[in-house]
Amino acid sequence: MMKKTLVAMAAVAVTGGAFAQSVLTGDIAYGFKSVTTNTSTTSGFGLNAADLAFNASEDVEGLGKLSASINIASDGGRSVAPYAGDQSITLVTGAGMKIMAGSVQGTSYLGQGIASAGSSYDDNLSSKNIGARTNNDVISASMPLTDTLSLSVSHTEADVAIGTGSAISANGITTQRYNTAGLTFKSGQLSADAAFRSYDNQIALSTSSANTLSRASLGYDLGVAKIGAGMTTVTYMYGNTKTESLLGLSVPLGSVKVGGQFGQSVTSGNATTTSNYTRTGMILGSQYDFSKRTYLVGHWYSYDAGYSTNTTGYYFALYNTF
Repeated sequence: MMKKTLVAMAAVAVTGGAFAQSVLTGDIAYGFKSVTTNTSTTSGFGLNAADLAFNASEDVEGLGKLSASINIASDGGRSVAPYAGDQSITLVTGAGMKIMAGSVQGTSYLGQGIASAGSSYDDNLSSKNIGARTNNDVISASMPLTDTLSLSVSHTEADVAIGTGSAISANGITTQRYNTAGLTFKSGQLSADAAFRSYDNQIALSTSSANTLSRASLGYDLGVAKIGAGMTTVTYMYGNTKTESLLGLSVPLGSVKVGGQFGQSVTSGNATTTSNYTRTGMILGSQYDFSKRTYLVGHWYSYDAGYSTNTTGYYFALYNTF
């Protein structure tokens, strides 16, 4: 993951009272990974990730600070083609309102949010036994209501060309868009948030067409450790549900951080017994900071992948950021 550290200024200009700047940031990581399933084990060294981001911002008189960001990423070696990462435009007004529009892969609500307690050292349970992140076109707005409470609203569509957000896909399934409203609370060592989501393009009595989503998380910083917990539940048009929950723990030890995540995914209310299940997983990780720019991460994980398959694995990677 890219460190949000400003390290290189490409241009600075002052024109008409407005301050503008462009910056280039990135990271590269190399390491070793091993994955074992019921039938095989694969392992080897290689490039873990490489990211490059271009960021530009300016103070716009009468509006606030306007910024734009384009990210290019690669998840493998030279034979793996790079791909477009997050692309967004953000406006922060003088009153503290933040408006963002872009094509992004949002952070995992459970694996990287308040529930994780900061234990996502370059990896988490997302895409393992907790639902994977997706690429989406999003427009969102957030604003502080009080010193401790903030409100956010967003509209999300499939990550497709402009004008086709509700198009019918090749398999005949209509893409579902959704609107989300949430509250975030932060006071002292306590953090919490909750949100409710409603979907459109619903298919009556479908076990896969979503109706609503609700979620909530709570975290507390004890000083010697951070703890967190969260839950998200999707209710489908048939009446069946999928509930994911996670407990997170992170312990700072100077230049070293250690932590873990313990997750569970439960489906219920389906017509067939095989579609109702409980799957669990855990990931233990650590990060050692050699400097502000260079760090080493390591993880071990084990999770129920479904269909009587259990997956375990471990990896470590050395990151250098710029």
